[in-house]
Amino acid sequence: MFRVQNPDFIAEKLASELLPDQEFREVVQNALEAVRRRMQADGSSEGGRVELDVDWNLLAASGDWYLACADNGDGMNRSEIELYTTTLAVVGAGNSQSITGNQGMGLKVSGPTRHKKGVVLRSLKDGERSMVQIGWNEDERGYGLLPIGEEGRLTVTPAKDLFPPFVLEQGSGTVVSFLGSVDHDNTFVPPGRPRGWLFRYLNARYFRLSHDGIQVRVRVPSGDQDEWPRTPEEARDRVNKKGGSSFNPSVVYGTATVWDDAADRLGIGRRDVMHLSGDPLAAVPPADLHWWVLPTGPGTDVSSRTFGGGALAILYQGELHDWRSSSQANPFFARLGILFGKNRVAFVLEPKGPKVSSDFARAHVLVDGTPVFESDAWDVWAKQFRTNIPDVIKATMAEEQSRLEVEDPDRIRRIRDRLTEVLQLLKPRRFRPTTAGTMRASGSEVAGAGAGDGEVAERKVGTGHRRNSGGMRGLASLLPQADDGGAEADEVYSEFKLDPRWVSPEEADDFTLVNSNGAGLKDRAAALAGADARTAPILLLNREFRGFLSLVEAVSEWANPEGDDDKGKLIESATREWTEQKMIEAVYGVRQLDNGRTWITQNFDDALSPVALTAAFMADRYHTLREVKRAVGGLRAVGAA
Repeated sequence: MFRVQNPDFIAEKLASELLPDQEFREVVQNALEAVRRRMQADGSSEGGRVELDVDWNLLAASGDWYLACADNGDGMNRSEIELYTTTLAVVGAGNSQSITGNQGMGLKVSGPTRHKKGVVLRSLKDGERSMVQIGWNEDERGYGLLPIGEEGRLTVTPAKDLFPPFVLEQGSGTVVSFLGSVDHDNTFVPPGRPRGWLFRYLNARYFRLSHDGIQVRVRVPSGDQDEWPRTPEEARDRVNKKGGSSFNPSVVYGTATVWDDAADRLGIGRRDVMHLSGDPLAAVPPADLHWWVLPTGPGTDVSSRTFGGGALAILYQGELHDWRSSSQANPFFARLGILFGKNRVAFVLEPKGPKVSSDFARAHVLVDGTPVFESDAWDVWAKQFRTNIPDVIKATMAEEQSRLEVEDPDRIRRIRDRLTEVLQLLKPRRFRPTTAGTMRASGSEVAGAGAGDGEVAERKVGTGHRRNSGGMRGLASLLPQADDGGAEADEVYSEFKLDPRWVSPEEADDFTLVNSNGAGLKDRAAALAGADARTAPILLLNREFRGFLSLVEAVSEWANPEGDDDKGKLIESATREWTEQKMIEAVYGVRQLDNGRTWITQNFDDALSPVALTAAFMADRYHTLREVKRAVGGLRAVGAA
């Protein structure tokens, strides 16, 4: 039906939508599908292998470190390898092409566009060996098969020893090698990448691997490149701890298995799945929310293999998408009700039903065409979990909350005493409905209705009734009123309970921060931790913030030039106290604007974001410095004496 005039443009356009390292997902996925087809055909239930290793033959021939993916699947003959490598949207060997299945685009789009020097494919099937190289052809200015044989042949017969022994033993399989985009590219460990980059990538990409008779292994080097072995035999010696630093193949089990093992260290019941019913009336499908409670401390970190606690992903067709971690996960954990101990908990959300799919790039999971985290379905699922949080997660949050120490409880009292007068300047009136109320109140003034939400303490203020204003004029006086004078209520006052804690930016990652915009507490003065800025109960203050440290340094130069340790501690304590007061006043002051109408939750999130709180810190350093100097002035006299 359609004809394509410029397929190279199509390839570049599609490649631009792919995620980093997508070509390695594609080659592993192709290998897994090939092994499954072969195992199904020969009736086997084990013995499948997919190995990502150094291309030892190319290393010997060129001295360059290229990554190769080998499998003992069903392989390709000559006609198949030419067809599958050069035809976009080809119907593959599994005949499973569909929007939700194999689209026949993956490796041929992601491979040569990111490895212009070429992707080399060697395949064995029915005794026939075939090899091609697909990449950017400088002469023809386009993607396609590159000449690799005599007289410019595009397909050649490779020697048997160009296949790993396990492929030859099976009698079928494929090897795919990545040559990079410039001469002598190191695709085994690209520059700037950690040694275990591919091992971690595949663990984070797949939910579970190496559990269905197909083992996936990745070679993970250590030490400097000039120390690496240069033959398979030397590499085997390293596995046996001979000849130098380790160079071992490691089995990829996937994130779920890694988290299972970590959670099980804490005992039974630290992981489970909660079924979320969705909302059929709102066309929200059901979903499963897999959750784990993970340990902390030495020897428990899983971040070298996959994401750690405080991370969330979407599961679709065995693969994990849309990862949110660190400060980027804060708003999502807040929706789920995880306000404390965020780094102890991990989630994988698995939407169900025919409305669920993924985009072409396999970057996002979609519900009815909309990415999960942008859909109404996410709000429904989050609320269903939040209203029924498992007891073990509740206990973990309580444990983490109690674990944090309060350095100086009297400091909080002093700050509140000093702020009492200023907080009376704009004290909002709030009322609680009661059948024997002394007043009448309505709308957002009533606790529990809009702005009245939150902790309140009842306080009757008299027996008289609040009189209505008789000054209604204009059109409003002619309109029917929805409220007939309000409900009986007692006036209450809001106790803004705020718990200030000094932390490092790294420690702040364990909290669900409000509106952190992916930056967390890094180079920020403070942040609120909680569901939103209007109700967040914790104020985190950055003890490493350069603005705070500069105040400490300035006071120290003035009052403690000799560098006495005890004086230094007192100076830092005083600077913390007055910094706390300033930031608490900023939070309380903005919250006093609450009226449920012109000030809504989003306004508070913006006004009390880490960026905004940093602006508040920087705006009043004059008074903070003056008060700290006044508090520690006696130290200067002691120093002079």
